[in-house]
Amino acid sequence: MIWGDRCLVEELGGPKAWADRTGSVPGPSFTVTKWAWLAENEPEAVRATAAVRLPHDYLTERLTGEGTTDRGDASGTGWWASTTESYDEETLAHVGLDPALLPRVVRPGEVAGTVHTHDLPFSKGTLVAPGTGDNAAAAMGLGLRTGVPALSLGTSGTVYAVSKRRPADPTGTVAGFADAHGDWLPLACTLNCTQAVDRIATLLGLDREAVEPTTGVTLLPYLDGERTPALPHASGLLHGLRQDTTAGQLLQAAYDGAVHSLLGALDLVLDADADRSAPLLLIGGGARGRAWQDTVRRLSGRPVQVPEAKELVALGAAAQAAGLLTGEDPAAVARRWDTARGPVLEAVERDEATLTRIAGVLSDAAPLLEREPERR
Repeated sequence: MIWGDRCLVEELGGPKAWADRTGSVPGPSFTVTKWAWLAENEPEAVRATAAVRLPHDYLTERLTGEGTTDRGDASGTGWWASTTESYDEETLAHVGLDPALLPRVVRPGEVAGTVHTHDLPFSKGTLVAPGTGDNAAAAMGLGLRTGVPALSLGTSGTVYAVSKRRPADPTGTVAGFADAHGDWLPLACTLNCTQAVDRIATLLGLDREAVEPTTGVTLLPYLDGERTPALPHASGLLHGLRQDTTAGQLLQAAYDGAVHSLLGALDLVLDADADRSAPLLLIGGGARGRAWQDTVRRLSGRPVQVPEAKELVALGAAAQAAGLLTGEDPAAVARRWDTARGPVLEAVERDEATLTRIAGVLSDAAPLLEREPERR
């Protein structure tokens, strides 16, 4: 798949052309890449395809009987042009996809349809909102204002912020997604976040909170390669191990390596005029872990706010539905619900020594990390 997405990018003008057209440089996870692979390797499946739907599109069609999607999810396909906010004919022609197989893109605040059957546990005629993807829904559920960053600590880590400017990063680090209420949601993703740190804790036989301060050991926890930085073939790397290094210090080094990647991605996501002293919103499964909170504070030098609300994606869906009924901006609805309410942990002095040490190890190890594995 890595080879396939690179070929697709080059065949349609290279990374800058893709970023300019769609806002993103497609990787293996983009729908357009998967469709191109399917067309090349399973053409009979392509010929038998009656419709192409993302998961939330399928649910909407099940409710309404109509094929619709929203600009948030459409922007992650790779065949929706952010410049025109419509499907890109050149891309579709190149990958051999009939646009008639795609759902109609519903605008923010527009009704996607109504419940069309009595076979579902909803009243027939009930209005159905457009829906959106998980990150866009979480942003809406938080009521994110422009320039306020969110760090989501899950199996993978994502950082994003609402922007008035259409993103177009030719390096492919930042995906130029649309949000669910008319703006943009530049987003960067790291593959190795809580799962990688938990794996290190398991190998060491430690509880995930059993960290100890470290001054000399560096661990790059790229256990599944890495997307930010773009090192798909990398593996984990340990540097600076000594006789007196403890297991707790190794675990802290894993946290440091993961958060270093997240903060590097955040610098690329934020607009130049964003307030870089405002609290970072910490969400996702790792957000309530003290070691995660302390590491983000120490390496960012910024205050951290941890919303009490847990199901932010569901809250975003609820806010979108409420906005559809009242005519309000769904993000304003979420802010009225105070969904981002939670403790604010004060900023601490930024740990420049650790950031410099990790950056140095990363630079020195670049030839090793970028090397493709030998094929067996």
